Amino acid sequence: MPALNKLLLFIIITSISLESKSEQYNSDTIIFKALNKTTLQFFLDDTYFFGGYTSSGIYYSNHFKDLSYGSGLVYGIEQYFPLSGKVFFSAGLHLTHRNFSQFKNTTTIRVNNLFLDIPTTTAFELPVLRKFDFRLLLGSNISIRTRTTITGNYDIISQNNPNVFKYNTNNFSRFDFGWLFGLSAEYRDFLFRMRSFSGFIKLDSKDQGMLNSFNFEVGYFLFRNLNNKK
Repeated sequence: MPALNKLLLFIIITSISLESKSEQYNSDTIIFKALNKTTLQFFLDDTYFFGGYTSSGIYYSNHFKDLSYGSGLVYGIEQYFPLSGKVFFSAGLHLTHRNFSQFKNTTTIRVNNLFLDIPTTTAFELPVLRKFDFRLLLGSNISIRTRTTITGNYDIISQNNPNVFKYNTNNFSRFDFGWLFGLSAEYRDFLFRMRSFSGFIKLDSKDQGMLNSFNFEVGYFLFRNLNNKK
């Protein structure tokens, strides 16, 4: 999974390079009175719901050889706030699974975490694939851990390795904070997005490891579609 993060970061850096060499586009002009919409309808045009798949794990752990990534779901709601013709600010609320496994090749211990995420992201429109509103995403994320379950039997593993490290929810941090980066594109009323999150706070106070995740998401501008109906 770190390889995917590096690939996504490479694509972002390449896109920034292309943008610096491109012509400067004039800011889009919106004539609000001509839209025949209320302020609320105009605001809801940039509200979208989304869901997707997440692959997450622990990085910088002292026990990385025994760990593997786990799959989960992410879903939520977000709102765009235009800052200029090519720059948007977004904020939202997500429910995100960040799961991982320990000792996958023997007795598997699964650690399943559910977080309430509060992301804030700045989206920069790129000069490539303009037809699809291709955008670079950079931001931060505040996470509140709402639930954790650990499945598997540590006793079986301890019989052969009494010094094995055991994850304990009593040592888990309730909060996390980290940075986001990714890419998105829009087609009609749909949004397609790849995002990566890297946390800065240790999950378990007795281990150096922190959570990270890689998301594939699909969103839908529900109100935009409704507002366009006569």
